Amino acid sequence: MKKHMLLISNMIIILSIVAGFTVIVYKDTKSYQQLAEKHLENIINLADIDISNHIENSMNKPVMVSKTMANDEFLKSWLSKEPESALNDAYLEHLYSYLKAYQVKYDYTTVFCVSAQTGNYYYQDGLNKTISKYDGHDVWYYNFIASGHEYDLQVDTNEANNNNLAVFVNFRVEGDDGRLLGVIGVGLQASFIEDTIRSYEKDYGLSVYIVNLGGAENSFTGDTDIFVSQDNLSAYTGINEEIEMKKSGMSEMQWFTSDGERKCLITKYDETLGWYLVLEMETNSISSSFQERMKSNILFMLVSLTVCIAVITTVFANYNKRMVTMENTDELTGLPNRKLFSKQYLAFIRKHREQKKTLFMLDIDHFKEVNDMHGHMFGNVVLAMVAAELRSATSTYGIAARWGGDEFIGILAAEPEESRLILRQFMEALKSGKKDDGYSATVSIGIIEINEKFGMEHMIKKADEVLYCSKENGRDQITFGKPE
Repeated sequence: MKKHMLLISNMIIILSIVAGFTVIVYKDTKSYQQLAEKHLENIINLADIDISNHIENSMNKPVMVSKTMANDEFLKSWLSKEPESALNDAYLEHLYSYLKAYQVKYDYTTVFCVSAQTGNYYYQDGLNKTISKYDGHDVWYYNFIASGHEYDLQVDTNEANNNNLAVFVNFRVEGDDGRLLGVIGVGLQASFIEDTIRSYEKDYGLSVYIVNLGGAENSFTGDTDIFVSQDNLSAYTGINEEIEMKKSGMSEMQWFTSDGERKCLITKYDETLGWYLVLEMETNSISSSFQERMKSNILFMLVSLTVCIAVITTVFANYNKRMVTMENTDELTGLPNRKLFSKQYLAFIRKHREQKKTLFMLDIDHFKEVNDMHGHMFGNVVLAMVAAELRSATSTYGIAARWGGDEFIGILAAEPEESRLILRQFMEALKSGKKDDGYSATVSIGIIEINEKFGMEHMIKKADEVLYCSKENGRDQITFGKPE
């Protein structure tokens, strides 16, 4: 019956899991068309927040560093005296050390300074060039100065670093009288931002673009995978309709249909950076993720079912085993109880059919007085001690059990004399184990050789009679008897 209960319980739990999973998948599938766009909006909004925060945190620091340098009295003083000291190596070295310190501290690619009076372009490793209106690469400087902006951010090639693409922060340096002294700033590898954005693209399953409208025009007119011009944005997104670009500072969500595919765009202007952040996501990414989720859910269900079956089977098996143990074990002594001994008796007789066997019963001498004098807690300790010694003495030869109260019973696969020796050693071990107040437990024992033609009840009755003789004759002794 217990096996059937285990099977039924397993089946009920498994069917419940399967039924619940099926209902969830069915509802998911039915509501997918209605929820897909809303789900996509939630994802792209979350991505917008994460990416915007990361870009702002990444770029705010270079902006603040550039601002700090632009307001540094050392730099203002140096630029004011630069024309007459441009050939003084020691004087130049002060600037190089200054720029180098910022470059090393913040691990920027370039820290530069352009003098408004001489046009000299310095960076942390020396003099790079003297800018000129006739040099196409230098147009950034003149456009920035003409814009009147305090600072801007530009994506341009870095002549001081093998013309690699970089993001520059340009900051005006002005004297106390408002006179332009020059431009100072830092350059970071464009990959510094692009690599991070690509990781977000992968995590969220979308495309991200940055449109730099705040920076002055420069010689670099191309695009990268991330930094694109406003004119080329449609080509990258595949959207032919007009994409609204508002400078509200708030995220603007727009839906488009391109080549039969619904696309969601978020555009957001960052006034501090002068950049538009554009996030694009297609519904097929939702479909793909939905399918992947279905596969993972099915796999999860199968794994869960396997784990559930294993766990439930183990729990029920352990529970049944524990229940059987509790039902058949004396809680105080840990020995088999009367019920279990009755089962073990017949199995023991069959197992040792060819050997002589003895049955013994014992009880603790004057146990009532022990309880009255020392209390029941002490009495329980004595019972446990007797049980432990009895188990130790008989475990090699047979079985011992608690019969009830202070009575114990056991069966040994041994001849009467050998049984006497075993139990005599047990009695001596008890006497040597003194307790509080010098108490030493003694027991009275009755032993009877088992005759298999008699049933267990008869043998136990005879053993009990022999035990009574030991008690009548003064206790603390072993008495033999016959089954007839």
